[in-house]
Amino acid sequence: MLGLDVVLWMEEPLYGIGGIVGIVAYFIAYSISGDMIIAPRDFWRLSSWQVFKKKMGYAFSAYLIVTLVAAGALAAVFS
Repeated sequence: MLGLDVVLWMEEPLYGIGGIVGIVAYFIAYSISGDMIIAPRDFWRLSSWQVFKKKMGYAFSAYLIVTLVAAGALAAVFS
């Protein structure tokens, strides 16, 4: 994530701001992913590693979507 944000900052500062918004969305998505994406039975059926992977997948997909949308919106508005 940070590597992608560094590349976005080198390409265009507006894209870098979109990357920072995406990182904030990542932390928010990870914190609510236990309630949003994981069923209660997953805590009993899956190992803790598999639950962690599900939470990380949810948070990373939120990061990518928010980063792309925010960078695109900022570029469209300020270009």
